[in-house]
Amino acid sequence: MTNARTTRRRARITICLSIIGVIALTVFRHFPAQSAATAADAKAFGGNRAIEELRRFVADGTSRAVATAGHDAARQRLCDRVTELGMSFTEQKFFARGWNRTAVEMTNILVRVPGESSDHRPPFVLLSAHYDCVPAGAGVGDNGAGVACALEIIRALVASPAKNDVLVLFTDGEETGLCGARSFALDNSNWELVGATVNLDARGSDGPVYIFETGTDGSTHSAMLASLNVPARTTSLAAEAYRRMPNGTDFSVYLRGGRPGFNLAFIGSPRNYHTAQDTIENLDPRTVNQMGTSALALVRALSSGQSPMPTATEFALWTTKTSSQDVRSAVWFDFFGFFVIRWPAWLSDCVLFASIAALLSSLRSFRRTSSATLIGAFIGCADVLIGIVIAVVAGTLVSLVFERSGFIEMPWPIASIWWADAALLLLGAIATLIPSRLVARHRLQRRAIACASWDAWFGGWLAIALLTLMIAWLAPGAVHPLLVPLVVAVIALIIARKKNWLTPDWCACAAGIAALLVWAPLEPTFADAFGLSLGGFTALRGGLIMIAMRPLGDPAV
Repeated sequence: MTNARTTRRRARITICLSIIGVIALTVFRHFPAQSAATAADAKAFGGNRAIEELRRFVADGTSRAVATAGHDAARQRLCDRVTELGMSFTEQKFFARGWNRTAVEMTNILVRVPGESSDHRPPFVLLSAHYDCVPAGAGVGDNGAGVACALEIIRALVASPAKNDVLVLFTDGEETGLCGARSFALDNSNWELVGATVNLDARGSDGPVYIFETGTDGSTHSAMLASLNVPARTTSLAAEAYRRMPNGTDFSVYLRGGRPGFNLAFIGSPRNYHTAQDTIENLDPRTVNQMGTSALALVRALSSGQSPMPTATEFALWTTKTSSQDVRSAVWFDFFGFFVIRWPAWLSDCVLFASIAALLSSLRSFRRTSSATLIGAFIGCADVLIGIVIAVVAGTLVSLVFERSGFIEMPWPIASIWWADAALLLLGAIATLIPSRLVARHRLQRRAIACASWDAWFGGWLAIALLTLMIAWLAPGAVHPLLVPLVVAVIALIIARKKNWLTPDWCACAAGIAALLVWAPLEPTFADAFGLSLGGFTALRGGLIMIAMRPLGDPAV
């Protein structure tokens, strides 16, 4: 009894210290690093130079909504600045529906930056950013920051050319329905020269930059991200989520045209998005630097012919081969922004089925030694699933109360978003414990302590295995937040079968730490993306973390 108490206490202390450490690492890595480029470093992207470009572009502080004086003045400033950089440009004028639902004239601006190659043959990289904005504000983040980054990238490419030519497109009418990108892809002959695209956009004012969407061949795109190790954050989970949303950017047009590429955006402080608060004072210069640095690295790599950019031979026989591929062909995510981990989607299926087989085999082995029972494990699985339902319902009800009462501004409280998000996570963790603690007390009355603990452990991971199996079927790119802890749990279990000193508490500790390391970097992203509008989903995340730590949450023995 004493040894069991001591073991559980030590495991709980370990997991608490791990929670503190992971939270600290998450907060520290959530904010982009300060710009390191100096004025003398002409070849690199300069964050400070980009901010100066932005100040010039949004000089009058007025809206750049199409068919307004502010829009025309901004276009003229943009053209003048391109000329100052020593580049010529072409204008593509077209008519499309404006904000008043009548046809207005819009203008795309295309700049061709020569590469170091002497033949200047396609395929070329297309760097894209829209320069219009909504009528509500000056659109500094959306998408003045993207325009400023593109201008600074032009300057860097002039100072140190890429291997091949780069097309820089400033689209018009994105906010009124992706009008500029559609017109370019349909009516501009330069579209036929494009082999890959990099798009810059925003839905906020700060935070890390995300490569949240890629071309359809997820395997080659993730391989490039892993090799470059760009500062932008990325995960196939975001790609899976975005492809199911009704939202769209200019990249959506390029993707439908069969071009591979990358879509970059930052989403911190989304309450400023499409409002008068989208100002240069609210924009984080570190975010701008991270966007531009990442985009320049991607443009240079694609221009050098790195996959997924098609080769000249492939381009000559262009057959939108990427349209038959699937972003779900790979799973990838960055580890706190340090490096990218990736593997093919088929490997997820193999590992998942192997893990389930190992769980069932181990359960059978533990039954033979009376360390666990079949009925206890299945009851534990059922109480976990019931706890998940309770957590989702509780989180949904609390978010509805917040919305109806007006006590907290929805969906992104100005001062309390992180505290509210943490409260919903804690609510989900507690709600998930309700049925498991009731079952645990009953289990302790009828079974030995070790047997009751292993029943709880097997029950929790059988439930997570079922959820992982469902996600692997419906959204393979989103499987890693559950698959990684499941694999760690199975490895710990295999060790436990060989080493008598490894108790269910330490197995739960190992799996819980793995869950924290995978889920924690995603949490600020979820908070920025959804705020408190999906309280049930937030509570579910807290519940899953708690389930990964079973039986540490059961009543003390």
